[in-house]
Amino acid sequence: MIPALQIVLLLLVLIVAYAWVGYPLLLAAAARRTKTAPGDDSLPPDAALPHIHAILAAYNEADVIADRIHNFQSIDYPAQKLTVLIGTDGCTDQTATIARGAAEGDSRIKIKEFTENRGKVAVLRDLVSSASTDEAHSHLLLFTDANTMFARDAIRKLVGHFEDPRVGGACGRLVFTHAGDASENPAEEGAYWRLETKLKTWESALDSCLGANGAIYAIRPDLFWQEIPTNTIVDDFVIGMKVREQGYRMHYEPAAVAAETLPAVSDEWVRRVRIGAGDYQAAVLCKACLHPRFGAFAWAFWSHKILRWLTPHAAILMAAISYPLAASAWLYGTPLQEALLPVLVAAGLTVFIVAGRAGHLLRRKGHTGRVAQLCSTCDHFITMHAALLVGFIRFLGGNMSGTWKRTPRG
Repeated sequence: MIPALQIVLLLLVLIVAYAWVGYPLLLAAAARRTKTAPGDDSLPPDAALPHIHAILAAYNEADVIADRIHNFQSIDYPAQKLTVLIGTDGCTDQTATIARGAAEGDSRIKIKEFTENRGKVAVLRDLVSSASTDEAHSHLLLFTDANTMFARDAIRKLVGHFEDPRVGGACGRLVFTHAGDASENPAEEGAYWRLETKLKTWESALDSCLGANGAIYAIRPDLFWQEIPTNTIVDDFVIGMKVREQGYRMHYEPAAVAAETLPAVSDEWVRRVRIGAGDYQAAVLCKACLHPRFGAFAWAFWSHKILRWLTPHAAILMAAISYPLAASAWLYGTPLQEALLPVLVAAGLTVFIVAGRAGHLLRRKGHTGRVAQLCSTCDHFITMHAALLVGFIRFLGGNMSGTWKRTPRG
């Protein structure tokens, strides 16, 4: 008879394997079987385009805000149909002054300076409220970040999907670019993001993408969740999920491209912990979408997000079960067939941890070979989930703040 602890261990292994390997494979197969209409690569004509209110909250972005405004000014979109609302959130640098200088003479770009640092969501809510609703029938809200740069046709690519009344939101594709010395940037973050891009594409084909990416997404104004708590951390994910909760699709459009500089590894820990705490907060705020009535979308939410967010918890339990059982088997001479599972799990965890540590050291020494990259991927995975676990502890502590600390880039 298999001991109860080994059954628990097997279940944990299967859950983690399903979340990271099984689900992507099943999702890819399901998306391939979904019949979709042929794509239309043509861009909508000017007359068919809706008015856009671009919403941007900025905190201490003096070094990028002028470039961001110039990027808006270079976008291929009718000038009379684009309004840019920029809210500065109690900045302690010259963000507002630089923004006004960059926007001087351009009536489309409006700068609203908030003297108190209240957090991103508070600024977003105020900007959405101040957005003109005179053209509500053709008006869309476009959300973005200060350090994001749009491709010239990004907005046209994004808004074309709103011709379908079932679509309540559309999310573009974020790509990362290196700044400075590429060895100082986490290449694994880019690889992980490419995997996420695939999952978003397949989930969108099946039903809707999960949430949105704050760099580039648009929604119908009446679907903006007015009651979103001001301490919400992953606001883009929550706002996108609420679109689907209200019965509309959130479409993913990989051709609507936005770019950001890949942050340096040394600056990532605080950001990852904060986002980790926000993930668990979002699970509570969006729990309605876990209900079976949402069908494939609920399946995707459980598989892609909830189970992955539980990976560090599962790993700790796997270690707590496998190491004592493997040690006991070695000490007392338990037949291998009776202790095979805990021995394999303990060995696997050990190899993964050692490879991760080696990857950290090899990256610091500048090694870029295949083995070094594999080990570095292990290190990235471990670090990502360690930050997620710390974020979970912070979430349990209830000290969730909507105010932000700018992450240095490059």
